[in-house]
Amino acid sequence: MFNTEIVSKYLQQIGKYPYVKNEEENGLKITVENDCLIWSGSPHDLIDMADLFVSLAISGENKGQHWHIDTTTLVAEDSMIRELILERND
Repeated sequence: MFNTEIVSKYLQQIGKYPYVKNEEENGLKITVENDCLIWSGSPHDLIDMADLFVSLAISGENKGQHWHIDTTTLVAEDSMIRELILERND
């Protein structure tokens, strides 16, 4: 499976991609509060996640395709949840 970065490419094409990256960006911070999952991140982090979701959805691969996202990729070191698995179920 390949990350097509379709969201990033489209946003760049229409001039809406946030080119200036903040030096303080350090990945998605994922917390749980009152049975609610909260994802907090910079525009770049959120667009990167959107790219992963879309590439998984359009992969055309069989059931079980997945992405691992953790502190070595897109999750912040100080995140309450340090690993995510996005999985396609059909």
